[in-house]
Amino acid sequence: MDSNHRSFFGKYSILLAAIAAFFILTVSIFSVNYVLSLQLANDGARIKDSGAIRGLTQQHAKAILSLSHEIAAGDMIQTSQAQISESALALEEALSRSLSQAKTANVAGELELLAKFEKFWRPLAEIGKTIDTRPEPDRGDIQAALTKSNANNVRLMQLADDLTQLIEGAAAARARDLTRIQTGAIAIALVNFLFIVFYTLRSLRRSDRVAEIARGETEQIMATVREGLFLIDPKGIVGSQRSSFLEKAFPRPLPAGADFLEVLAPLVSPEALKSAGEYIGLLFNRRVKVALLISLNPLQQVEIRDADSGKAPAYLSFDFHPVYAAGTDGVAALLVSAVDISQQVALAHELEMAEERSQTEMGLLSSVLKNNPATVAAFASNAEAGLGEINNELRLIKSGPGSYNMLVNRIFRTVHSVKGEAAALSLDTVARQAHRFEEVLSALRQRLDLHGEDLIAVATNTGELLEELSKVRRIVDRIGALEIGTQENEAAAADDIHHTLQRVQRLTLAVAADLGKKVRVETAISPVGTLPDSFRRLLNEGLPQLVRNAVAHGIESSSERVQSGKHAEGSVRIEVRHGDAGGLELVVTDDGRGIDAAALRRNLVSSGRYQDHEVAAMADREVISTIFQPGFSTAENVGEHAGRGVGLDVLLALARETGARLKLVSTPSSFTRFILQWSPAT
Repeated sequence: MDSNHRSFFGKYSILLAAIAAFFILTVSIFSVNYVLSLQLANDGARIKDSGAIRGLTQQHAKAILSLSHEIAAGDMIQTSQAQISESALALEEALSRSLSQAKTANVAGELELLAKFEKFWRPLAEIGKTIDTRPEPDRGDIQAALTKSNANNVRLMQLADDLTQLIEGAAAARARDLTRIQTGAIAIALVNFLFIVFYTLRSLRRSDRVAEIARGETEQIMATVREGLFLIDPKGIVGSQRSSFLEKAFPRPLPAGADFLEVLAPLVSPEALKSAGEYIGLLFNRRVKVALLISLNPLQQVEIRDADSGKAPAYLSFDFHPVYAAGTDGVAALLVSAVDISQQVALAHELEMAEERSQTEMGLLSSVLKNNPATVAAFASNAEAGLGEINNELRLIKSGPGSYNMLVNRIFRTVHSVKGEAAALSLDTVARQAHRFEEVLSALRQRLDLHGEDLIAVATNTGELLEELSKVRRIVDRIGALEIGTQENEAAAADDIHHTLQRVQRLTLAVAADLGKKVRVETAISPVGTLPDSFRRLLNEGLPQLVRNAVAHGIESSSERVQSGKHAEGSVRIEVRHGDAGGLELVVTDDGRGIDAAALRRNLVSSGRYQDHEVAAMADREVISTIFQPGFSTAENVGEHAGRGVGLDVLLALARETGARLKLVSTPSSFTRFILQWSPAT
């Protein structure tokens, strides 16, 4: 820093000396002007007092003369007496001020004149006191005062005039001195100023030549570099220098003087903007090492969305390089480089999508291999058939009161069944797509004013779900799926049930994990012989609904179970057994909270489905049967496994379609058991 100071003072020593001389001269002139101005002001006051003395002398003489005439004429004399008194008092004050100022200024001639004036005035003042206060002054005193006034008045006025001329002469001499000093100072200052201007202009021309060369080189660099370069100061203000490529890299104009974060705000997410502001603040923080912050740059890859331009989103990479102040370790500015990396991001995204597709296919392949390929193929075939019917209904539906709503409800039940079977088969991509489809359908089910254009989203999601099923179909075809047909022996049937229960067991544990619950699954299979297609549907479509319902609604959380005296781990038991008259039964039992009719009554009223008096008139059996109504749910929140109010609705519809009977047995705080009884058609 000392070398910089020496270099600066050495380079500009002549200019600094001239400026110092100009400053000293200016201060001197102001000082002299100030002193002389004070003296001139004092001279003015003294001239004013001398003039006042002359006037008061004449006024006093005039008042004495008026008093003499009034006494002779017998008129009122109070006014003349007051004038004598006032003029004498004012003259005394003016004379006192003049004497004080003359003594302060120590002007001998002025003091001499004032002394003479006082000598002639004092007798007149004394005799005036004898006549200015008496109600009837003595005529002799009046005559004496008049005689004295006539004798001294001319002399007093002459002395006052001489005093005024003396003071005016001194003031004029000072004014001439001030003028000469100012004229000389102005001449010297003008010469000094011309020297400073000449020297400065010569230095500026020399500096301009150097700066012009540097500017030309900088412009060549800025025009050649393939990055958007610009500077920002500690306040985030954009500098005037930037590379030509910045206009191509940055989607909006970035003028000099603009706030960088304000320009960036409408182009990036609020989170990215906040992180960028905090990061830039850290880079300017002296106590933070910049090298440690480079890897934390939140704008190394940022998505840029310019809504006004209508263009597709772009991706930019911003790098921040500190610019240090000369001779210090503080960051004076940041050199920002902006590069468009949209192509690199697009390529990386394509590679990521290809990898994701590969992983998805591998996941589907793994899921298919965990199951009987014939079972997976049957599921895909049935699901595709169901979705195909949806497409046909969408094409053929006619507008009518409630027709769109009824169709949406039917589609919802179909999609929900597909989701349940896909989850049981561990076909996660199909289950996720079906769940997204459910989200769309749920929003439509809540509306009563559906129109034809509202079903566009239904058709779109149907196509997407069919695409996921086609992937499953292609996987099955690649591994040589078995032809679907009815198994002809008990071993095959038992094996089919065994695989189904394995899938459902995995689904049960997965649902429990998602909901944060602990569950164990027990199974019991009786030899059943050949499985009818109707009962197979109950296993494939109905069983996933039952176990999902058991875990989501029946089994309590571990803490709740422990508080009620139960084991922390809940139990779900699945049984396949013989029924009456050659029939089969599917039984699902959980040891959860059971079904509380009183709680259901409160839910029916609070949800607005029934009025208080309607619920009060219902028997417990009727109240419990409402859980099978479309849209009914006791879940507090809507999730992937509960809250739609469609699981038991689908189960009841499935039972009717397959000719099965659905029974429900439950004890509050103890257990719930669903029994699907299937009998051969007579």
